[in-house]
Amino acid sequence: MMICISKNDVPDLSLRQLKAVVYVNKCKNVTKAANELNRSQTAITKAINDLELRLNRQLFDRSSTGMMPTVYGKAVAKRAQLALDELQKAGVVYASFMKDSRPYHVIPIFSMDVSYKRLAAFIALFEKKNFQCAADSLGNTKASIYSSVRQMEEWLGLKLFETEPDGVSPTAFGKILAMHVKMAFAEIRRCLEDLVSIDGVTQGSVNIGTLPYTRTYITPKAINQVLLEHPELDVTTQEGSYGVMEAALRSGDIDFIVGAVREHEPGSDITTEILFEDKLAVIARADHPLMLQKQINLQLLQGLPWVLPAKGSPAWHLFNETLESYNMIHPEHAIHTSSLSMVRGLLIDSDRVALLSEHQIYYEKKCGLLDVLPVELPDTYRPIGVTLRKASQPSPAAKLCLDQLRIVAEQVKQLAKPSYNIQSSIPRKIPA
Repeated sequence: MMICISKNDVPDLSLRQLKAVVYVNKCKNVTKAANELNRSQTAITKAINDLELRLNRQLFDRSSTGMMPTVYGKAVAKRAQLALDELQKAGVVYASFMKDSRPYHVIPIFSMDVSYKRLAAFIALFEKKNFQCAADSLGNTKASIYSSVRQMEEWLGLKLFETEPDGVSPTAFGKILAMHVKMAFAEIRRCLEDLVSIDGVTQGSVNIGTLPYTRTYITPKAINQVLLEHPELDVTTQEGSYGVMEAALRSGDIDFIVGAVREHEPGSDITTEILFEDKLAVIARADHPLMLQKQINLQLLQGLPWVLPAKGSPAWHLFNETLESYNMIHPEHAIHTSSLSMVRGLLIDSDRVALLSEHQIYYEKKCGLLDVLPVELPDTYRPIGVTLRKASQPSPAAKLCLDQLRIVAEQVKQLAKPSYNIQSSIPRKIPA
């Protein structure tokens, strides 16, 4: 099976052929599937045969009574249905944009009756914001990109891009459509990995969005263990703010997010699995003058220069709540950063203290660079976990990484014994 993946992660598989698999799998009969799709029986039969040749897998067992999906057929039908669902979700949103327009399900983009090349051109322009750059990324001509996008805009009756001095920018619906199209292609990529996995070979790629807490120990340890057992996998990590990671998750650019979890509104398309709860600590350089003390109350640190998590992050909120509960003021002129390398440089060369988890300085502590000050931060536990899309199913490679993350999380819980056993001597503020 030699399926090419374009530079913007679009598999060169016919979307109409994949849709035919969905309907034959549902109807178990070519004639019934052809009737539902309003296509000829010959066209559906050819679509299935061509796709089987393309994938080098038999998708259906033929008999006089109909067609029954093989294990490969079930795998392809499941992922193709998820891809179709994504395009139809975009159609539902489109209907809210164009209330007086024709039904969205007759528009090729939303019914999966569009060429993958046309959608690839749209995604390339969405990502590059320039016709020539989009064409270069796909090895196409500028005219072909323009033609593909213009045809889509004619089908929709609205613009997908606005012209800018240095290129184009997506419209509001253009952004929504791109998110769903990219997610649809992500499901098709996972379909190819599913087929290889059925043959007993785990290969493919996994893209992990990492938040600050897990970048030092948990995620690297899990990745190393997975690659020790499955060296043929390709692993990529992406770093950024939670908002950036969540947007990438929703469009299929990453498989899941690892880090401090956030609350989501009821009915959200995002779901979270909590792996364990971790407590914040006060970190300083290993030879900091306060390291000589056996116990420090939090109020003693109020006048020190601080390095704090990014504003708005869960750790930042927890620290503020702790200060309020002890009737303390927020440190003045604190440095806010989510970069561990920046924190390390700031602490090693000064008497600053930082708010981190002890796990985040695992290697710095091991090398004698940083350590934990003996001060208690009550009620600063925060849940650490993985965040995924509800509607999607992880690829075989992503499942391996998720399983290993759960194993590492269990190990962390066993090691989660504090370096000290003290209680803050500051009386809590009694709420009015």
